[in-house]
Amino acid sequence: GGVGGLGDDVQPQARDAGAGAGGMSTAKVAGAAEQAQPTQAKPASVGVLSAFQASKGIKFIPLQKLLNHGRIPRSSEGLTVPAADLGQDMYKVFLSHCWLSPWWPGADFQPPGLECRPDGKDEGHPDRGGHPKYELLVAALRRMQADGWIPDDDDKVAIWIDFACIDQDGENPADELNESMIRLVGLCDMVVTPVVDDEWPEEDWAGVKSRSDIEGAPGGVADGYKAKAWKKYWVRGWCLLEMLYAANVPFSLELVEERGFGGNLLQFVLDKGVRPHAIFGTRELQLKEAPLLLAPLQGDVLANNDPGQAQLTNEKDRSTIERHVRELLITGLVRMRKIQRAVDDYGHGHVTDVLDKLADVHEAQCEFSRALECHEQSLDIKLAALGHDHVDVAATYVNMGVVLGAQGDYAGALEKYQKGLEIQLKTYGHDHVDV
Repeated sequence: GGVGGLGDDVQPQARDAGAGAGGMSTAKVAGAAEQAQPTQAKPASVGVLSAFQASKGIKFIPLQKLLNHGRIPRSSEGLTVPAADLGQDMYKVFLSHCWLSPWWPGADFQPPGLECRPDGKDEGHPDRGGHPKYELLVAALRRMQADGWIPDDDDKVAIWIDFACIDQDGENPADELNESMIRLVGLCDMVVTPVVDDEWPEEDWAGVKSRSDIEGAPGGVADGYKAKAWKKYWVRGWCLLEMLYAANVPFSLELVEERGFGGNLLQFVLDKGVRPHAIFGTRELQLKEAPLLLAPLQGDVLANNDPGQAQLTNEKDRSTIERHVRELLITGLVRMRKIQRAVDDYGHGHVTDVLDKLADVHEAQCEFSRALECHEQSLDIKLAALGHDHVDVAATYVNMGVVLGAQGDYAGALEKYQKGLEIQLKTYGHDHVDV
């Protein structure tokens, strides 16, 4: 896929020396790696993750369960399935959207009326009374199935929805995405945004009602789609972030037909080389049209639409958003092969963290040579910054072994495992659980 707006003209928002655990440490997986650790500190326990294990904690809702439920479920309703338990041929959809009824107890603004809370709970909800967002999502999926864009077997489709797939009872649910956003988006085949437009066909739609009008706008669908709800999407921090991740996290063109892509969606993916992002709103539902597809993000999109400066319902999410923006900037530099600049700007710990996550994405997409390249780049940085005997170096050796084993290079895998083991033995001795 393209760099998607993470070009040379985008300046780092902050310089951070970084340090500490790379992508594979148990501390990082637990969400603790954000705290930079000096290299001389006692090393954290290393937990080895393959791409399969890297999906731990990420959940999806099988489409059939969603349809049986009849509305967008809450995480506490237990309808999700761990990503690791889904089949390799499962077509995964990421729902990117603005909540229609945002609020939480203790918020500094008025809660939505009870009629806007479909489940009657004293909290916000992504939908509202009547479940219009759910209805649009289902209609979008059904239309794409009918047109042959995605698998027509409901048992082969799963959806990631924040309200259902992130623990809503946590102190700050958004923190759950701190270590998983790249991997989550990397697992998804496409992004869908349902746009509930109460003003269609009046107001801003005047004179811009045909599909060709929308697609032919100077800025493409992004500018041509006139729903106020869509314009709101572009000023919301999480929405911008999800859109940018979708465009910039690696997307493999290998086996796209086998993964369930077909029809015009398959042609779009082959032409553009990026993960597709579809818009389906009230307009498309009433006119019985297919979803609209966003063109790949170009140029200075991130510079002009910084999620870290955008609107948030909960200001507690600001630091999380800024962390993800840093990941996107590093990802862009990695894609442009400007690794040293990334290290200089953001610190070795943050760069190796992103490289390890990108390696997981490539491995999950069966792009083993690219996964190995990311691990090699991470290893070079760690060796220079941490030395040859650090447990983070051991973690990278072991993860290189995982990839080589997946390629069938068992001798090469064994060599990497042995190097990792030697470092762990020096650090921990013979009786440690990692050994």
